[in-house]
Amino acid sequence: MPLPFATTRRRLLFLGASIASTFGTAIAAFGQQPTSAPKPPAPQSPKPRTDGFVPVVGPANILEKNGKVLTDKVLIIRNSADKKLVAVSPLCPHRNCVVDWKQDTQKFVCPCHASEFGFDGKVLKGPSEKGLIAFDVKIEENRFFVKPRAIDKSSKTISG
Repeated sequence: MPLPFATTRRRLLFLGASIASTFGTAIAAFGQQPTSAPKPPAPQSPKPRTDGFVPVVGPANILEKNGKVLTDKVLIIRNSADKKLVAVSPLCPHRNCVVDWKQDTQKFVCPCHASEFGFDGKVLKGPSEKGLIAFDVKIEENRFFVKPRAIDKSSKTISG
């Protein structure tokens, strides 16, 4: 006894929808990443050096190409008088503007209020009353290494 067409069609559609729903759920469930997937290792900071120097940037030939090396923590130049490396904080202590090295005048100049600093970071012209923070700098392994320079308290004069 043949079944009427509408009944067979409804059953077929219901059966097809059920199968599609079941396979769709199974594919979605098996296709997901496990929630306990291993995380990539965190980048490790370099081991502290016993001499206090920290790597800041490389390669060292950047200085010869650009005449200066600027990072967020340090500005490195080569003093034209004695060819020694000089490293200072790039932030003007007056308003924290980034100073620039002027090769022709051998000065660090603040673009915001025109404070000027010598190659050693000392104030040459205000309004800044404080000099730039100076760093010891050296090149090793084709990279620049810096460390904060110790402040010489004996050179301060006390006016009475």
